[in-house]
Amino acid sequence: MSTGKNKIKLFQAQAQNAIARTVTAAFASDPLIQWLRPGTQLGTNPNIQRWQHRRVQSIMTNGMVFQSSTVSQMARENPRKEEARKSSQSSDSSFGKVAEVSLYEDQAKSTGVEDAGAAIFLFPPPREVVWSISRTLLKLKIWLLDIFDPLQDIDCKMERVDQMMSAHTNSLKSMQKDYRQGLWYLEVVAVHPCLQSRGIGRGVMEWVLEYNRNQPIYLECTQERNVGFYESFGFRVLEEVVLTDETSDDENATVKYWAMIRTGEDSLR
Repeated sequence: MSTGKNKIKLFQAQAQNAIARTVTAAFASDPLIQWLRPGTQLGTNPNIQRWQHRRVQSIMTNGMVFQSSTVSQMARENPRKEEARKSSQSSDSSFGKVAEVSLYEDQAKSTGVEDAGAAIFLFPPPREVVWSISRTLLKLKIWLLDIFDPLQDIDCKMERVDQMMSAHTNSLKSMQKDYRQGLWYLEVVAVHPCLQSRGIGRGVMEWVLEYNRNQPIYLECTQERNVGFYESFGFRVLEEVVLTDETSDDENATVKYWAMIRTGEDSLR
């Protein structure tokens, strides 16, 4: 499926490790993630990569995981306008991202490993979930792994995780009561850091809204600067949620996120 000016194409998850690496990289500087994992370097922590991979698998058992093509292919298909400028203009800050893609491609060639350009974690209403033999087998696999090879998320402050999950669960349950016909939950939209400022995020959101057929959909925006981006797609802020670690004297003990809803009655602006 493709949509939007950028013709973004996404498909059911195949490369789980590639998706896990992209999601980790995309949220490395996210305020909420940093609040949950204070002082942790996400991109270089093998424990987080293993945990993220297990998380991707777990979501695939009761939700939907989608990915785009690789970073390199997405860069070719969605070039920046600035990339057409002459090299004499390389002092322009936009060329930093171009160089970043080139560096990434060099690393990918040396390791033989490519990340997904974009990834989505999406939860449809229960009636939309199609159970299959493969989904059932994966659920059994995750159950066994959690017993015989459990992953402890040692980098997170669990009291903060519990507080976040309590706020999330309360908000989601409240909205599900208001939208008994079915409410979708968009947990993650991740674009690889190398591919920012190419319009890919907008193309991905257009794809999501086309995929869910204009039905009510909920998300949690973790950066205030992105609230306007989602509002441009017809989302509105329902609640500003404040999370505070009262046991910490750290000046970063408080973080916010914005619960947003698109009712399905709104059209794209």
